[in-house]
Amino acid sequence: MAAASCPETKEAVGSPEAVTSSTPADAAPPDGGVRAWSQALGSFVLYFSTWGLVASFGTFQAIYEIDPKLQASPFQISVIGSLQTFLMVSLGLVTGPIYDAGYFRHLLTAGSVLVVVGTLLQSFCVSYWQLLLAQGLAVGLGAGCLCLLGVVVPSLWFTRRLPVANAIAASGSGIGGVVLPIMVREIHLRVGVGWASRSLCFVSLALLGLSNLILRDRRPPGKRKTRSLVDPAAFRDWPYLLFVLGCCVVFLGIYTPFVHIQSFSLQGDIASPSLSLYILSILNASSIPGRILPNLFTNRMGPLNMIIITGLGLSASTFSLLAVSDLAPLLVVAVVFGFFTGTFFSLMPTIFVRLSPDPAMIGTRFGMAFAAMSVPLLFGPPIAGALLGKKAGYDGSWIWAGTVMAVGGVVILGSRILKARVLSTQIL
Repeated sequence: MAAASCPETKEAVGSPEAVTSSTPADAAPPDGGVRAWSQALGSFVLYFSTWGLVASFGTFQAIYEIDPKLQASPFQISVIGSLQTFLMVSLGLVTGPIYDAGYFRHLLTAGSVLVVVGTLLQSFCVSYWQLLLAQGLAVGLGAGCLCLLGVVVPSLWFTRRLPVANAIAASGSGIGGVVLPIMVREIHLRVGVGWASRSLCFVSLALLGLSNLILRDRRPPGKRKTRSLVDPAAFRDWPYLLFVLGCCVVFLGIYTPFVHIQSFSLQGDIASPSLSLYILSILNASSIPGRILPNLFTNRMGPLNMIIITGLGLSASTFSLLAVSDLAPLLVVAVVFGFFTGTFFSLMPTIFVRLSPDPAMIGTRFGMAFAAMSVPLLFGPPIAGALLGKKAGYDGSWIWAGTVMAVGGVVILGSRILKARVLSTQIL
């Protein structure tokens, strides 16, 4: 493998020491302690309430598809989830500079209010356009204010232990993706989708209230400066640009199984209706060890090396769905795909931090990357949904998703090779 022929050192992706070398000693992250780990817990809550919420949309997709009042196609319904995800990620272009300017608390409060209010309004929706505004727009805007904070907070408090802190924080999305679909489905079966959405609102209110109490911005006021929406130096940083491009291509396909695997199981009679309702939770549950275990070896193997393997693993497991016609293979594929998904999402923040030479620009660079990645998140699931109406059906969706994720892994490999070459040139 090309990555193996050129061993990756810490410097090849920017060591933690290199990232913080320009930071004054008295401002160095504590890298441990009760307060630091409590910030990891706060980030965990933000991941749970943003990525975990988005990852549970497949349950609403299955509910809305059989709701006669909505009279919406699978493609139209998937647009709600795609809009939610698009806004959550694309707002990073704006929230990154806002964060760098010192408005940490403002973003946290505004995002919490929008998520809670949007979820509450969702519970009273009776038509498609109302869901599009409440669940897609309002919740998406709120998640967009919170998403960047969950990613950057661990980098304020950790250096050497940053991969582990990121893994703990990112596991929130996996646990959210397990708990929320089960909760929504069970409450929906008993008292309807309205109360299922209200219960989601109550959970969000409690958890986001906790995050508002414990999260802190440890940057000194002098380090918080008003910035432009972009970092011009990033457009000359080819390893960074290729990594962002590779993530964008992977994101074209990564949410296709999340959105459609539950309907695939139901419509194909692969599993009983009662078990099919838990397929999405099984997929999300398997992402939890994927977010934690590989990060224990990140400093040894190198995060870029690991994420390349992860991208190819995502592709292979998606292609495996083409051969699935029984329950056992479906469960295996769901577990494997979920594991690789967790690994991919948990490695991204560490790599972005280490590809950002100026720690003061981390928020801006995250925002630029998130804005770029939001575009494929908007179009990926609807493209897969549109393919369902073609002759190929679900096979067309799986081929689409598997292909783009394989291409994304290859593009990230290019970023890895270029980073090593830049380092070699600097040393010579």
